[in-house]
Amino acid sequence: MLGTFSSRVLGLVRQVVINNLFPPLLTDAFNIATRVPNLFRELVAEGAVTNALVPVLSGLPAAEGEVFKRRFAALLLTLNLLLLGAGLLLAPAVAGWLVDASSPYARGPNFDLLVYQIRLVMPFLLFISMAALFSAFLQSQERFGAVAFAPLALNAVSIALMLVWPGSATALALSYTLGAMVQAAVLLPSLRGFGLEFRSHPAIRDALWRMGPFAFTTSLRQFLNLVLTNVLTRYAVGAQTAFINAEVIFQTALGILAVSPAMALYPRLTQMGAAQDYAGMRGLLERSIPRLAVLLGFAGAMMVALAPWIVGAIFSFGGLDARVREFTVAVLLAYGLALLPWGVNQLMLRAFYAANEIRRAVQVSVVIFGLNTLGYWLLRDAGLFWLNLSTAAAGLVGLLAYGVRLERLSILSLRWLLELLLRVAAAAAPAGMLAYVAARPFGTPALFLDNLPPLVLGGLAGLAAFVVFARVLRLPLR
Repeated sequence: MLGTFSSRVLGLVRQVVINNLFPPLLTDAFNIATRVPNLFRELVAEGAVTNALVPVLSGLPAAEGEVFKRRFAALLLTLNLLLLGAGLLLAPAVAGWLVDASSPYARGPNFDLLVYQIRLVMPFLLFISMAALFSAFLQSQERFGAVAFAPLALNAVSIALMLVWPGSATALALSYTLGAMVQAAVLLPSLRGFGLEFRSHPAIRDALWRMGPFAFTTSLRQFLNLVLTNVLTRYAVGAQTAFINAEVIFQTALGILAVSPAMALYPRLTQMGAAQDYAGMRGLLERSIPRLAVLLGFAGAMMVALAPWIVGAIFSFGGLDARVREFTVAVLLAYGLALLPWGVNQLMLRAFYAANEIRRAVQVSVVIFGLNTLGYWLLRDAGLFWLNLSTAAAGLVGLLAYGVRLERLSILSLRWLLELLLRVAAAAAPAGMLAYVAARPFGTPALFLDNLPPLVLGGLAGLAAFVVFARVLRLPLR
């Protein structure tokens, strides 16, 4: 958990450096370009590889497991090299697909810059895929130390390169690629004599089959991001960077307040699910969800109420473009409303997997991402706040879908869940309003330190109000 937290914090620092040392035209091009390797990253690396390989390796004898590792790694390397070659060759066509015809990146020097960025970041896919593979191998041996802290290498290398060559298009793109290379290199020594063997293995089919549901689910999210990328190119320069800024803040809050607790509870849920102890699962969820919801509700309210000062405190170090700041605030307002439903969904999703409801989880994911994509497209010209409000709406629909199915399994009461969330919202709304009223007289200072007084005063006022209303509404505060 410490490694994950440190990595998220350093990732936030990395985003601060990008905002303050590089112009919005370049950072937008960079953020568009990184969507390409990240699409395939979700398919051939990250969670899909880990969730597939760990159970496969656990079922193989030690000696046979080593053979499988060498052969699967050779297969994954070959696949990544093919994708890398296609990305480098088709970069102009890919750039054309990613941007709207009205975008400033659709033609001329800006289009050439985008193509250049795509070609420089494509090797990131190869290195991050191998890093994910090495992590899965180590996790199968219950060796978590290097796995937890290896992502720090990516952000540390990226930050160092950007600090040395500020404003450089080449340095910005290579910071991403070389960071992933170092992350993979950090893990390699822990594998002790690892090599490649270009031959088939009977367990490879099982591994690929297991990767399917995870790869499908994550590919939906990346398709959603591609649609959003295209939509954002309809807006002024800085919109892409602003979205990433707000997403980093949102994902940091989501990771700390929801993902980490959900992962900590997952082993217990899995044990109960394997024993079909649904009553035990229900009891655990009814103890855990209220505490999770209270933290998420308060954090989401503060994110909405104090968005201008949060953005200023994190990103305004003298080089933040005014339009990027304005856009980031608009996106963060919508994300604040999405934090509670998406956070609770993290725990409910784990309950699905624990109950062996993987097919249902995939079906719900299809609905969520489909609605989110539709919302992006329908609201594409409505403004950044309304555009990203579709994320909150999709999260609520997903929450209802998860709740209905878990109720049918007698794992959760949907009525209980909805009543709880309404009480949390009833406490969060006045807390957010009071926080905004307390911070508003300070205006929106330009530099990060000047944003701290309104943040502290607004946060304390909001916390006091939230505690009072939470007690009245009988919400758990411990």
